[in-house]
Amino acid sequence: MFSTSPSALLAVDAPPLTPEEIGRTAAFFLGAFLIVALAKVLRDLIARRQGRSLGDLIVQRDNVAVGVEMAGFVLAMVLGLLGSLVVYGNTWYGQAGDLLLTGGIVFAVLILSDQLISRIVLRGLDCNAAVADDANLAVAIVRATGNVATALVLRGALGHDSPLGERLVWVALGLVALVGLSLAYQVLTRYDDVAEVRHKNVAAALPMGGILLAVGLVVEAAVGGEGSGWGPDLIALVLDLSVSAILIVVLRWTADKLLLPGATFHDEIARDKNAGVGMLEAGTTLAVGLAVAYFLN
Repeated sequence: MFSTSPSALLAVDAPPLTPEEIGRTAAFFLGAFLIVALAKVLRDLIARRQGRSLGDLIVQRDNVAVGVEMAGFVLAMVLGLLGSLVVYGNTWYGQAGDLLLTGGIVFAVLILSDQLISRIVLRGLDCNAAVADDANLAVAIVRATGNVATALVLRGALGHDSPLGERLVWVALGLVALVGLSLAYQVLTRYDDVAEVRHKNVAAALPMGGILLAVGLVVEAAVGGEGSGWGPDLIALVLDLSVSAILIVVLRWTADKLLLPGATFHDEIARDKNAGVGMLEAGTTLAVGLAVAYFLN
C-alpha cells in the first residue's frame, strides 16, 4: 500500500527525485488541478440551475460577495483535497482513483456543509439570493469561512489511513461541532447575529467566521492521526472543544475590557458596524483556535 502523501516527495531532506517520482508528482498536481476545476464547474452548474451565472455576477455586475464566496470554495477544495488525500493504489490507475474519490468526497461534504451553515447558522436567510442578488458581503464571509473551516475538518478526519467509514463519521462529528459552537456563540452576543448579517453588517459576520475557523482548527488537530478507540477519541474531542469554548468566552471578555477601553464589542459591532472591531474579535477567537490546535498536535 502506498499511503504517503505526494507532498512527502518534495521534502527538503529527501533524496533527489527519480524521473518516476517527478512524473508521479506532476501527475498528482495536474489531477488535483483538474478535480478542483471540475468542482468549480459543477458548483457553477448548480447556480445556473437556480437561474444565476456566477461568472456574469462577478464580471458584469462587479459582485464582490460572489467573488469572496467563490474564493472560499476554491481554497477549501484545495485544502480539503490535498490535506485529505491518502493513496492506496499501487498503479497509476489505482492512484488516480484514490485522488478522484477523495475529490468527490471533499466536494460533496463542502456542498453539505454550505447547506447546513445556510439553513441553521444563518437560519431564515435565503443565502443564495442574498449573495447573488443583493451582493451581501456579510453572508458571503460567513459562508466562505464555513467552507474553509470544513476543509480543515476534512484534513483532520480524512488525512490518515483508517477505514473510510470511520473517517466519514469523524467528518460528520466535525460538522456538528462547527454548527453547534457557531450557534453557541450567537447565544453569547447581545445582538441578533443573523439579523445583523441580513442587513449587511460585515462587522457581525467577521466574528462568526472567526468562530467557524477556530472550531475547524481544533477539530482538525483533535481528530487527526491515529486514534485510541471510539470512546477515548470522542471524549477527547468533547474536552478539546469545551476548553476552546471556555477560552473563547474568557478571551472575548478580556479583549472587550482591555483592548477597547471605553467601548464594547456589542456597541461597536451592532450599533456602529465597526468592521475593525469585528476583525479584532475574529482575530481573538482565531488565536484561541490556533493555540489549542498547537498544543493538540
